[in-house]
Amino acid sequence: MAKKRSKQQLGRPKYFKTAVTALVLVVAAFSLWPTDTKQTKHNFGTTTSKQINGGVKKDTNPGHAQAATNADLLKIQWDGTLDGDIVHINNNQASFTSQELNQKFPGVLGDKLRPIDGLSLSALDSLGRSGQANFVATMASMDNVTKRPARIPDSVRPSGWYINDQFNGTAWVGGYHYNPKVKLGGSTQSLWNKSHIVGYQFFGMATMMTENMTTGTRVENAYPGQLVPEDDIRAALKAHPNIAIRGQVTPLYIGTERIPRGVHYMAKSVEDNGQSLNLNYWIFNVQPGITINYQTGASQIN
Repeated sequence: MAKKRSKQQLGRPKYFKTAVTALVLVVAAFSLWPTDTKQTKHNFGTTTSKQINGGVKKDTNPGHAQAATNADLLKIQWDGTLDGDIVHINNNQASFTSQELNQKFPGVLGDKLRPIDGLSLSALDSLGRSGQANFVATMASMDNVTKRPARIPDSVRPSGWYINDQFNGTAWVGGYHYNPKVKLGGSTQSLWNKSHIVGYQFFGMATMMTENMTTGTRVENAYPGQLVPEDDIRAALKAHPNIAIRGQVTPLYIGTERIPRGVHYMAKSVEDNGQSLNLNYWIFNVQPGITINYQTGASQIN
């Protein structure tokens, strides 16, 4: 005699086995579907498309712009992304004249603007803001750099580092410092950095002065920011230790604003006329998710 089926078995529809079989086939099909297990990484050496306002022509390649003047650079609009922090200018070719390319900038004893061979800084302007720096970096200059201090001294105080302070003609005094923590790259970091105009890695302690600093966001300073051209220069010198790299870094401001909108960074190898290195970057002083008042230094997390 056949075994009596349970009440549960009796309640199953006739097409139950067919449905189960179909489900098994679907699961098997998805298990064979190709997947990409690699994580997408930001390539901080490249840039994405930009919106260019009037006066600046857009290159055919995204992330590039033509700019003949500082005013043109200030018209370039940030696209809001980390990768978009850097724009390649004029086909990424530095615009040094032959005379400018071969400048040496010997150090002058007792002159803080020419503190060491190869580095020339600008005096603070009438509003207390740092200006253009010129340099010639070599393996010799880098080899002489000592270990960087854990922090930049309080006496090194660029415009915009404090809010409601005053420039007394020599230095910034008074006011208060506000540096909110922001999320970046999976961690929490301070929004504002004392950003070297010419990097410490090229001339060491000679770069640790107000005239060589701006108030820069973490993104502008090193994420990706100025760390990109600095690493480009360092890599070129290591690959070609007998060459020199001529560099120029120019913070740009709008009107009387205390904090620069960005820096124009050019560098070119001297002996081979740019064969080893030739770059022309505009680097925005911005931070995703933050609204910055460039006039006062105040910031707001959106």
